[in-house]
Amino acid sequence: MSTLALTLHEPTARRVRAVWDALEERAGLRGIRKVPFPHVTLFGCEGIAHADLEPMVEEVTLAAPPLQLRTVGFGLFLRPEPVCYAPIIRSPQLAELHLRLWNRAGTLGGRLFGLYAPNRWVPHLSLAQGDLSRDRLAKVVEFLVDQDLELEFEVRNLTIFDWVGPRYEPRERFPLLGQAEAEVAEARAER
Repeated sequence: MSTLALTLHEPTARRVRAVWDALEERAGLRGIRKVPFPHVTLFGCEGIAHADLEPMVEEVTLAAPPLQLRTVGFGLFLRPEPVCYAPIIRSPQLAELHLRLWNRAGTLGGRLFGLYAPNRWVPHLSLAQGDLSRDRLAKVVEFLVDQDLELEFEVRNLTIFDWVGPRYEPRERFPLLGQAEAEVAEARAER
């Protein structure tokens, strides 16, 4: 199983990890650590060979510029498991990158997880998941209400993560280079 995600850089990544650390200390939550890097998941998939997935991602990221993202407030997913998160405002650039990757990956065989389909995807930064039980939820919400979760940051990399139980590990990182189509074609021809 693989996941495509935009990875955060410092100092924003440090701020997110500080929230994770505080939730671990106050509520005993460690489930968030199954993906130990602050990130914005674009989608998950399985049954797609890396030999097919990686060149497609590289081609898309060559043309995609770094993205300016912003969070506001916090939210809660209830299913398939409870997740507290900071919602990301869906900019046209973010939506376009997601749709391009989703559509291209859909041609590679395998299965894309429907929860991340363009009409269902909610871009977000996960703050608590995996071991967020009902009895811990009130304590988590009480803590998050007092946090400044409005973040503005740039993402410059897309990373493919693979499940290497008991957590996801980065497999390959692709910089968002924002090259013009002519430059992308030239870079492709050089390979």
